Amino acid sequence: MSLYLLYIQATSRLEAVLQDLEKIKANSEIDAYLYTADLNYPSHCNLSVIKCFQLEMEVVLYESKFEDRNFCNSVHRIVRIVKHFLSFETNTDTYTCQRCETYKEKKYSEFIENFKFVIQRINREEKKK
Repeated sequence: MSLYLLYIQATSRLEAVLQDLEKIKANSEIDAYLYTADLNYPSHCNLSVIKCFQLEMEVVLYESKFEDRNFCNSVHRIVRIVKHFLSFETNTDTYTCQRCETYKEKKYSEFIENFKFVIQRINREEKKK
């Protein structure tokens, strides 16, 4: 029972990820191109897609170590929450999913918008379970 409660808490934290993504999306100092998942991926690939976004956010975190502290804190929180969420996911049927490195590299602003869309999609799907 307590594991289920932790899982519910992890999925509810996705709302915090959306808030932090909104805070950091307007950072014009980031000129990186990041692997960005296509938005028409199959649902069974949620795990691999969110993992890809998490890995790319770690790149943003590394690149922004000397940026604004609030920006860096928001990126760090996103990475931490997504990692926590992934620790509760059990869907391992990802062998048919596209690998992160095969996605197109897109500008930071488009990456953030796609990440928000994916979080919203996963949030909706998790609430239906």
